[in-house]
Amino acid sequence: MDVLTDVLNSLDLKGWLSSRTETTTPWRFDFAASQDSIFHILKLSGGYLCVEGETSARRIEDGDVILLPHGHAHVLCDELASPLTQELHLNYEAYREHRLFPCQNEQATMVMLCGAFHFEHWGNFPLLHCLPDVIHIPGEQGCMGEDFAEIVNWIGRESISLQSGSEAMLRRLTEMLFIQVIRVWIDQQAQATGAWLAALRDQPISMALGLIHQSPERGWKVEELADAVALSRSAFSARFTQLVGEPPVKYLTRWRMHVATRLLKNEVSMDRIARQLGYDSEAAFRKAFKREVGIPPARYRQQG
Repeated sequence: MDVLTDVLNSLDLKGWLSSRTETTTPWRFDFAASQDSIFHILKLSGGYLCVEGETSARRIEDGDVILLPHGHAHVLCDELASPLTQELHLNYEAYREHRLFPCQNEQATMVMLCGAFHFEHWGNFPLLHCLPDVIHIPGEQGCMGEDFAEIVNWIGRESISLQSGSEAMLRRLTEMLFIQVIRVWIDQQAQATGAWLAALRDQPISMALGLIHQSPERGWKVEELADAVALSRSAFSARFTQLVGEPPVKYLTRWRMHVATRLLKNEVSMDRIARQLGYDSEAAFRKAFKREVGIPPARYRQQG
């Protein structure tokens, strides 16, 4: 079971390109905080990224890809002292096509593609919560894989394409961009020693997570998971808790609730959800859901 794929599918990721902007120096764009994740693809001779809450500016270069998973307010500029060009607020808009702002009468020295990622089922799953405020993928030769670079270049081409279906292409390509950014970032965390991310890199614990995700309806016991990954019960329990951040049975329950919230919003019947997640009865599911989420499942469904 590919745990990362399962988690990404459960989040119902939606990607969207908002705009392609061309300009000349000097330039400065102030982005307000957003309820969605924000990304930028940059073609420029150099500049700076200033993120709310950080004390120093980050240097940005040609071809860089920037993701702000939590939508922090930030500034992009060619020089720190450059005057304001525009204030922007990026939130995912499902039905708006991207906008083009070409440079007038001069050769552009900067091209900026901006967009947003929206998650229908963010919940409290640790993947998104363990992401940093900024993920910065350098665009220099050798720093960005060939497949990644092709997606970036494809988005750039489609952003100025006049072909029919370009918006649909851009939505799919931006979703692929998010997945690639996360994969690259995970690979960069080779020395990570804690949190859910490190668990994906640990073969026994990743295997155990895969079993849970593959069969959440099964009443997994710690002993069963430990046997399946060839570890003693005590060693497995300690290792799982250290890397994932909670004991195996707690994780199983929370993953069940994460799946349940998605099914509730998709109007799946309560009885079917209970059976799908391994509860003996609808009443048992309702009790577990209220204990873990804080409100009855019927009310959760009503709240949308």
